[in-house]
Amino acid sequence: MDTLKVIVSGGKDHYGAWAKDVEGIYGVGDTLDEVKDDVKKAIALYLEYNENAPDVLKNNPEIELIFDVTGLVKYYSQFITLPAMESLTGVNQKQLWQYANGYKSPRKETADKIEKGLKRFARRLEYEEIAV
Repeated sequence: MDTLKVIVSGGKDHYGAWAKDVEGIYGVGDTLDEVKDDVKKAIALYLEYNENAPDVLKNNPEIELIFDVTGLVKYYSQFITLPAMESLTGVNQKQLWQYANGYKSPRKETADKIEKGLKRFARRLEYEEIAV
């Protein structure tokens, strides 16, 4: 099965998404499931109106969601408060809020800082042992 990579970005009211390697495939939704469904609808429309569609679209591709930093912060802010995310990443919570809501995009250095901080936290969780 082919895989279509879709970049997910955060916004004030919803997520926006676009196919990484196929121009003209876009999606939107309040949840990631809604984004995937919308991308599938976009693929169907693309196939209906484009005779020379890329092969990846013709075989009911698996949709692989890849976050940009705004999408990552928006998604994980459902589970981790912005003050906690600030503590994990070293990035001010007001900046994080602006990224999560699509008002600003971080510089590369800041994006790397956010990614590294959240991955460091995930590794800590992975190795924690809970006494039962």
